[in-house]
Amino acid sequence: MALIDSFEKSGNFLFRYRGHLPLILIILSIPVAFLTPYNQLHKIEYFQFSIFVGAFIFIALGHFIRIHTVGRRFMQSSGRNRSHQVANNLNTKGIYSIVRHPLYLGNGFIWLGLTCFLENLWFSIIFILVFWIYYERIMFAEEQFLSRKFGDDYCKWANQVPAFIPDFKNYQSSANLFSWRIVLKNEYPGWISTATTLLFIFVLKSSVVESKFHFTQTDFIFAGIILVFGITFKFIKKYTTFFNPMD
Repeated sequence: MALIDSFEKSGNFLFRYRGHLPLILIILSIPVAFLTPYNQLHKIEYFQFSIFVGAFIFIALGHFIRIHTVGRRFMQSSGRNRSHQVANNLNTKGIYSIVRHPLYLGNGFIWLGLTCFLENLWFSIIFILVFWIYYERIMFAEEQFLSRKFGDDYCKWANQVPAFIPDFKNYQSSANLFSWRIVLKNEYPGWISTATTLLFIFVLKSSVVESKFHFTQTDFIFAGIILVFGITFKFIKKYTTFFNPMD
């Protein structure tokens, strides 16, 4: 098999299972937490506060990028499909005029923020490098699909817009109106995933520091909020027409 075909095949495989990344982070965070000297790190003045603020900024920025992207996209457009490549329209305006893969850029900031909460610099660096390799294959497969479907229109746009590092000088506003309904329908699983991962990391760190399982009343309330939020949106999506017609 030619190398280009191998890259595309592996990219499509990783594309289908990209939703498993939170589970991978959760599994890897367990040994990392036990190897991180939290008792020593927490003696450093303002260390925990600085980590919390920095990580929160990364996560908020990542979700902001995703919200801005999803809220102004075309229906059935590139980048929003789940199990296979789908694109009836090519996004080239708005945020897509400064970066070709804004959703993956948003994911990168989110995962950087989540790894920061573990307070282990080496793990954050390694995880982001793995994230880049993982999504580079996905981006390659997606762009092969778009190139075949949209031909010269895609090539012209791709030659002007960077793949992952935004270039703001070429910004072109989008004519699409922003839709919170589209955002809520498509993004609520990601919000739940982020919140659940955060809760797991907080409980894990506390348990390591206390040398025993540590689940506070605040953690219980937070878990309840996540559960209620998820059930509510599942109910709205399944039993109401609030999100119809939407992809």
